[in-house]
Amino acid sequence: MMILDLDGSAYERGRGQGKEMGEQYRRLMADFFSSDMWKENKPGFLPDRLLFPALGLLGRINTRGAVRAHLPVQAERVRGLAAGLGISEQLCWGLQFMEIMMCEAGKSMRVPGGCTQIHATAGATAEGKPLCGRNYDFPNLLRPYQLIRREIPSEGGRYATTTVTQAPLAGAHQGVNEHGLTICVNNSRQWKGPHLRFKGVPYQFILMEALETCRTTAEVIRLITEFPSRANAGFFGIADAAGDIRVVEFTASRWAVREPDEAGVMAQANHFIKMTEANLPEGTYWVVEGMEGLEYAYSTETRYNTAYSRLKEKAGKITVETMMEILRDHSANDGVGADHTICCHGISGSTLGSMIVDMRDRKMWVADGNPCEAPYEEIKFRMGV
Repeated sequence: MMILDLDGSAYERGRGQGKEMGEQYRRLMADFFSSDMWKENKPGFLPDRLLFPALGLLGRINTRGAVRAHLPVQAERVRGLAAGLGISEQLCWGLQFMEIMMCEAGKSMRVPGGCTQIHATAGATAEGKPLCGRNYDFPNLLRPYQLIRREIPSEGGRYATTTVTQAPLAGAHQGVNEHGLTICVNNSRQWKGPHLRFKGVPYQFILMEALETCRTTAEVIRLITEFPSRANAGFFGIADAAGDIRVVEFTASRWAVREPDEAGVMAQANHFIKMTEANLPEGTYWVVEGMEGLEYAYSTETRYNTAYSRLKEKAGKITVETMMEILRDHSANDGVGADHTICCHGISGSTLGSMIVDMRDRKMWVADGNPCEAPYEEIKFRMGV
């Protein structure tokens, strides 16, 4: 993955990202909007010439106002990103709105995606240091356009961060800050309604704001649960340097907090453990190539059960290497990678990247692609002055 160092105000950091990622953005847009996945999902009434104007309009109506009202610093990042990419601010808001579109489900689902989190408290590890890991599973066509940002904000009261995201996005799906606080997020598919609304703040913005302004897990939980304008649904995995680890299950309208078990371990995939009423009903199937007829719940429940059982087996002896082994796991399919293995291998979607964080030492290891094939590399953290 490309590593980008960004300093200054939110606007300046956004503009810097846009300038560096302009070519990747243009290739990504060409790849995405010519893909079979898009052709199968695009509104049939929408001519190609109106695609970008329509996307920008959706972003302006649904996302811009909420982010400006509740996260003005992140809104400045979007303004700078648009300037750096050389596109209109309205279109840039449309790109951010696509996160919410990826969360919508119908009776069947045509856009692949998962993610598996694994967490171990200090008492569950061999060295007495808490560890968190996650596989980021999403459409294969996004793999070349991933980005690691190492940022030092100039605004007072904001912390240096290292985050993982996609080239044209202002938010992030995983990161760690200078205080050792780490946050990652898994997606939850929802029908539009009380748990998913188009109008509001996408969760990757909330993650970015939390990393820049919070020091502890408790502070992040307060920010998420009191946030007045969540739009989509998912699962925030949160851990701080003191070893306080939680998963916040959330939708646009509800939330619940999960804690590690008595052995000090916890896993999370893409279904609700506490808020079970928010899960998609039985009989919701994938129609993605290679996943036809597979029930949505099968993959997420299989990955969760495998990850949790492997953590339980190793509790008290878990190391960074243990986390890597679990994130490479194919045991749910007789050792062969598949859509329902932790290390996900699918025709349309798979593990695009794998991340492990040591909160005490502020270290992050990243594998670019499936961790069974790509080596983990340590990403050095940049600290503010």
